Amino acid sequence: MDNVEKNEINSEQEIDLKDIIKQIWRSRKFIFVVMAISLAIGVFVAMTSPVSYTASTVVVPQTGGGSGGNLGGFASMMGISMPTASNEVLSPVVYPRIVRSVPFCKEMMNTPIVVARSNGVPITLYEFYTNAKYQPRNVLGGIRRYTIGLPGVILSALRGSNNVDDTTAYVDRETGDIISLTRSQRAVVDIIRENMTITHNARDGYIILGYQFPEAEAVAVITQKMYYLLTRYVTDFKIQRQMENLQFVEESYQEARQEFLRRHAEWATFQDANRNLATVIAQTQMRLLSSEFEIASVVYSELARQQEQARLAVRESTPAFTVIEPVVVPQARSAPRRSMILAVFLFLGVAGSIGWVLVKPFISQIVKEVKEDN
Repeated sequence: MDNVEKNEINSEQEIDLKDIIKQIWRSRKFIFVVMAISLAIGVFVAMTSPVSYTASTVVVPQTGGGSGGNLGGFASMMGISMPTASNEVLSPVVYPRIVRSVPFCKEMMNTPIVVARSNGVPITLYEFYTNAKYQPRNVLGGIRRYTIGLPGVILSALRGSNNVDDTTAYVDRETGDIISLTRSQRAVVDIIRENMTITHNARDGYIILGYQFPEAEAVAVITQKMYYLLTRYVTDFKIQRQMENLQFVEESYQEARQEFLRRHAEWATFQDANRNLATVIAQTQMRLLSSEFEIASVVYSELARQQEQARLAVRESTPAFTVIEPVVVPQARSAPRRSMILAVFLFLGVAGSIGWVLVKPFISQIVKEVKEDN
């Protein structure tokens, strides 16, 4: 009995599969037409999509070790006790937050570049993103802007007319001053963030910095500026404490030096004026001046050693990036991936047309039943 039921089920599945294949075959012309239309749309999208290039660099962050390295050995020769490296190291995990911060992106705006439509005249990255005359023509973007994106364009225009001076403020990390961003600057910050890429490989300890831009030579310049800015930001953070300590020691050193010179002058003047006097008062005053001079000398010498120690600590703790792969001008575009676009549209055409052929009878049946009920 079980074998009979299994044979009946298999027979029904074979019949259903044959019906499906026959239904698809009968509608083959419709499927080919939809495939052709979908492929044509794919060709249009692939040919009109904006071209972009990606430049990148691979670096390894380096920091001073605890032993003090070569500077530690040099310091020990001079009688200076070199301290171990500070544990206050900026983790590479936070590097993505640094490069996407508002101050970082605002500095990126000022990157000078030369593009094809600037006729050899350097412009800033901000000017490129805010002035349409420097940007390559984008047919697909224009169509998308005034069809799907038309409501957004209208809303932006209304907001722009009502809020001409709409700004955003942030605090400058170096000066502490409050700096404002205009609406166009905020828009450029968002564009820069979208085109930046930073990947931290925690296992191997390297970082990949990259940027995407419509022109090959300009994207190499922008990526190099991104690397220089990140190096400066990390360096400034790492040596901030050491620089504060160095500044304090240098100020104390100058005060101790002035005190040492003053005590030395008093001691020498008193000694010259009382060379032939042998009174107890004169001898007591001489010993007092000598004691004060020796204390000032000890303080002055100690602060001089601390000053050199602080300077060496700043140099030793300054982080650097070892460049594994430098920035090069890309030869091949990174987008659009035209073969992928054609494959996706072709798949959508095939899947959509076959799906419609299979679903159409059920839809027709439902429509017919609804009409009969009415």
